[in-house]
Amino acid sequence: MSNDLIIKWKKRYGSPCIFFLIAVLSLAFSSFAQDPESNKKPTAESTDSKKEKSDESESDSGDEASGDNEPTDDSTNSTPVESDQSPSGGENAAPAGTSPSAPTSPPSISFAVPDVAGKAFDVKRDSGTLEDLDKLSRVEGLLPDSNPPSGFSEEILNRDISLLTNHMLFGVFPASARFEQSELDANDLALDVTSVWDHLSTATDSFPLVSYSSVVGRNLSLTEGTYEVASENAFLLGATSDLSYSGEVSFSGSASRVVLIGGNYVSAAAGSKLKLDAALADLVVVSRSDWSVSDAAFAAGSKLYLRSLSDLTLVNVDFTATDLVRLEALMDLSLDSARFSAGLREIQMRATTIDLSNVDFPSSSIVDLHTMKGGGDGKYPTFGSANRAYGRVNFLRNISYGGKANLLQDRSSFDLHGTNIKISKLP
Repeated sequence: MSNDLIIKWKKRYGSPCIFFLIAVLSLAFSSFAQDPESNKKPTAESTDSKKEKSDESESDSGDEASGDNEPTDDSTNSTPVESDQSPSGGENAAPAGTSPSAPTSPPSISFAVPDVAGKAFDVKRDSGTLEDLDKLSRVEGLLPDSNPPSGFSEEILNRDISLLTNHMLFGVFPASARFEQSELDANDLALDVTSVWDHLSTATDSFPLVSYSSVVGRNLSLTEGTYEVASENAFLLGATSDLSYSGEVSFSGSASRVVLIGGNYVSAAAGSKLKLDAALADLVVVSRSDWSVSDAAFAAGSKLYLRSLSDLTLVNVDFTATDLVRLEALMDLSLDSARFSAGLREIQMRATTIDLSNVDFPSSSIVDLHTMKGGGDGKYPTFGSANRAYGRVNFLRNISYGGKANLLQDRSSFDLHGTNIKISKLP
């Protein structure tokens, strides 16, 4: 039917009209072949492509018009087909027998999308992002030189470590704990020991102190045994914290004086004995804090000196020496049930307040007692627990001189038997 229509139009209007009709149909086909999504703008490439296809269609139509005027079967069947509606509500039209073109890419988003891969790369670094690393490098330039300070050495470090080391001693002093006096004086870690030593040198007129060798640690614990103390002068056994001993601990050797210092506490187990066997040698024990000793014994060849920079309490204690026994406390000195060796030349006691109970002074001994306030009327102690006074010498009970029969229980008995006992104020 369409062929008859074209022939009738040709006979009636002539060939120019036929050419015009073919051109219109070509433009219609080009229109149907465009992108089915009418809401999207075509890109420049798709527009050029469609234009080329339109030109080709026109050229082909012209060729057909110049040749056989009868249309082929293909031209008869290539009518436009109506397609299904798109999800957006528009209609998609495509030529029959041809596959639809691939959808164009969506327009770019107007805001920037973060670079997730780059961020992950930075985060995975151990030290943070590259920006952080740059800041760290600038900070590193502000830090001082990491080289050890002048005067530092491994040997000095090891010596400092030794001062902070605890030692349990079994008759032998470890070589690593031995120090010369110049080393300790220059080391602040030993200040708790050296300051006590300096205090002794100024407060002890009967104990002139000289140079020493030493064994020093943080906590020192001496077990029963004999310890060799070799030194030209004094030998110092010091603990920057606590010093303790148990059993019978003896010292022997060339040292003329053995000094034990507890930078914090000194403690002695019940039943212990501290002894210096060398003749004409002195034994000194000093505690920075309160010191309480019970059921113990101390012995020295010449002089015995016990001191606390706080309170000193001695209960059931034996003292053995030939020249001097000196007991001293910065605060209160309490002596109960004490026994002094026969033939002892001098006994000295110094404290803010002195309390004495169950003490028999040897008949040959000179006894000097010094307190903050001295004696009543310049010479007498108080008598009885009820009359105890702060800053005085207090004879609480059972004090005698030259035997238990010579009790000193009032001023008259003191005048009779206590002529060798001198009570005075602290200098």
